[in-house]
Amino acid sequence: MKLIRELHKSLKANSRLIIFSENQILYDHSKNTHIFEIKDLNPITQNGPFIAIAQNNEDYVYAIEVKSDVDILGLFMDPQTVNFVDLRQILSLLNKSDFLLASRASILKRWSLSNNFCSVCGNDFLYNDVEGAFECSCNNSPQYPTLSPCIITLIHDHERVLLGRSKFFPPNMYSTLAGFIEAGENAEEALIREVKEEVNVEVSDITYYSSQSWPFPAQLMLGYFCKYKSGDIVLNDDELEDARWFHINDLPIIPPVTSISGQLIRSYIEDHLRL
Repeated sequence: MKLIRELHKSLKANSRLIIFSENQILYDHSKNTHIFEIKDLNPITQNGPFIAIAQNNEDYVYAIEVKSDVDILGLFMDPQTVNFVDLRQILSLLNKSDFLLASRASILKRWSLSNNFCSVCGNDFLYNDVEGAFECSCNNSPQYPTLSPCIITLIHDHERVLLGRSKFFPPNMYSTLAGFIEAGENAEEALIREVKEEVNVEVSDITYYSSQSWPFPAQLMLGYFCKYKSGDIVLNDDELEDARWFHINDLPIIPPVTSISGQLIRSYIEDHLRL
C-alpha cells in the first residue's frame, strides 16, 4: 500500500474509510477493524474535499470526520459491535500496519480540518497538489502536516526500571517517561532535561532504540534507553501522579506492544534476560 496525501472532490467508488467523530474512531469489535468499505455504510452526505491517505492500485483510503448526529452505520451493521471508541482503547488490538494507518488518518484528518483559512490574510486556503500542502497567494509558506518531536525513554538500573503514571492512565498502568523537545535542543539534551524535571533523576549512557508516529494529537516519538546515574525520585511537576522503580519480574500493567513505550520495556527485559 502506497502512502499518499491528496484532496479529492468526491470519494472514489472503491474507497475505504477510516471514520472519526469528536476525536473518536469508528471500530468494528466483531471484525477487529477500523477500516470500512464505502458500500457497507450509509451514504456520506458531507461535501468534499476528502483527504486520501493511502492507495492500493485503484483503491483509496480516506480519513473522514462526521458529525455525532449522523447515522453512518449501514443496514447490516450492529451498533452494539460497531461504534465510536477512543483510539487509545484499541491500540493493543491493532497490528503494526493497522496502527500506522489509524495514526496517519488521525493526524492528517486533524491537519486538513484546521487549515481552511490563511492565518495571515484570512482568505481561503488552496491545496497545492504537487506539494501536498495548503497555501495562500499572500505568502510563501505552504502548510504541511506538522509533527511535534518528543523523546520517550526507559530508565534502567540492572534488574529494575523506572516507570511513571499519568492520572489519565487506567488503574495500575505505568509507562516510560516522555516529553517534548524544546527549540534549540537536541533529543539527548531534551531527554536529560525532561527526566530531571519529572523525577529528579540523573541519567547517562543514552542509547537510541526506535521511533514512532503518535497521534495524540501529532507527535514523532524518539525512543531511547538510558542508564540511571544518581538521585532519588521526586515528582517536580504535575505531569505524573506517581513514579517508582519496578523489578523486571514484578511489573505493573504496561502499555501494549503497539506503542513504543511497550516496545522499550519489553525489549529491555528480553535483552536483560539473555545475559
